[in-house]
Amino acid sequence: MLAAIGGVSLKHWYNAPEFFWRAGHAYWQAKGDPLCLHAAVFRQDGLYFSLSVWHDIEAMLTYAQCGPHRRVMLAADRLADVNRFHHFPCIGVPTSEQAIQIWRQNVLVAE
Repeated sequence: MLAAIGGVSLKHWYNAPEFFWRAGHAYWQAKGDPLCLHAAVFRQDGLYFSLSVWHDIEAMLTYAQCGPHRRVMLAADRLADVNRFHHFPCIGVPTSEQAIQIWRQNVLVAE
């Protein structure tokens, strides 16, 4: 299995309606994919996070490169300041706290 977590901070409050409309469609795209084992969105420390767990890397890449997810990613630079994602292997669905801890360790090291 492969987990993917991303954190986003919006550039302006007025970007929220468009961003959440686009992100909501991407969320439902993931929830409807039979190879997506888990999908969640949540807010922590002023960032909006998405966490998904996929059967394998091919399933995750197929999702990431098409449909609503592709469209929200194309608009993300215009709508968001922080848009960092991290992928990691897992043997079960991590909690949001575990995923954020892994995300912070890897994103901070990369910066």
